[in-house]
Amino acid sequence: MKAAVKRFAGLHAGGQWEFLKSSEFTGWERQEKIAFLKAVLKEELSSKTVAAAIKLLRELNYLDKFFFRQFLYHIDSSVSLAAKKAMKQTSEGNDSDCARLIKMLGEGSTPDRLLIVNCFLEGDGKLNEDALISFLCFDDPRVRETILNKISPRHELDESKLSAVLKNGGGVAWFTRAALVEILGKRKSNHLLDIVDCLLDDKNVEVKLKLIAALSQLDRGKVRPYIQRLANDAIPWVRKEARRALQTI
Repeated sequence: MKAAVKRFAGLHAGGQWEFLKSSEFTGWERQEKIAFLKAVLKEELSSKTVAAAIKLLRELNYLDKFFFRQFLYHIDSSVSLAAKKAMKQTSEGNDSDCARLIKMLGEGSTPDRLLIVNCFLEGDGKLNEDALISFLCFDDPRVRETILNKISPRHELDESKLSAVLKNGGGVAWFTRAALVEILGKRKSNHLLDIVDCLLDDKNVEVKLKLIAALSQLDRGKVRPYIQRLANDAIPWVRKEARRALQTI
């Protein structure tokens, strides 16, 4: 393997590209290819070769976010984009991969987390609900703000998993509950109505304010009784916002 890596590193960029497409390389076993690509990525390579090697690792379903993370800051956009795509693919993996992603967020700084979150939300496909909830549990306002700004109704989500967290909300912080309510509201999810009684009893003002905004997105006939209850809430800010909402619906 060392000899193959040394020979590859000595080729010009075009020769490296040709080797990766040659029958010599494509005939190797999957693990041999992965080991070779990881090894050559430690060498001084052109951006084109680096991006190609990362793409091949992604196609080989190599699921290691920690490995791809080192290329997120690459000066060449083709390399950073390849790394983002690889990280997005791994975020759609199994539970153990999700756990590793969460660990990485815990170890990283805010800029690192924002890169991961932006990669996670890229496109409009299926999102891992466990990862999303874990992101929202981090006490990092910029991470939550990014998620709330970028998550879209076009993302595929099992909303029942989000509502289940709110139903048993005693175990998560108020900012997580508030964010989940806001997401369900933006998605005009009827799952909110399944747990609205729990949310009406929430002690946090921000959660109740988000609930008023979320309910205002749903069928007026169904939500009016709940907003009327909030209009008599013990918290002045909640009463004021609920009465304002009643005037608009």
